Amino acid sequence: MYILKLDHTFSAAHQLTNAYDDKCNDSIHGHNWKVKVSIEVKELNNGMVIDFTNIKEIIDTLDHKNLNEILDFEPTAENLARYIHNKISAINWNKRNPRIKVEIFEAEKSSIIYLE
Repeated sequence: MYILKLDHTFSAAHQLTNAYDDKCNDSIHGHNWKVKVSIEVKELNNGMVIDFTNIKEIIDTLDHKNLNEILDFEPTAENLARYIHNKISAINWNKRNPRIKVEIFEAEKSSIIYLE
C-alpha cells in the first residue's frame, strides 16, 4: 500500500446563507483554509501515486476567490471537503480505486474530514 499525503493552503471568502444563528451567517468573510489530502493505492502508475501538482491544481482553483460566486452549493467546510474529494476522485486513476481522505481547516483548530 502506498499513501500520498499533501498539505496545501488557499485563501478565499465565503458567505453562509443557511438559516442558523451565528455571526458568520449572511456576512461575507474570509479564511486561510488548510487542506490535508491522503490518497491510498495498492499499485503505482508510472512509479507514483499521482503527481502532487494534480492535487494542488484542484485546490488552487479556489484560491483568492469568493466561493459563493464560483460554486453552486453552500460553501461550508463540509461541502468544500466533499467537493475537493470528488474532484480528486474524478481523476483517471487507471482502475486503481484510490481511498481518498480530505481534511479541511477553516481555522487552526477547526476541521472536517470527508472520507467516502
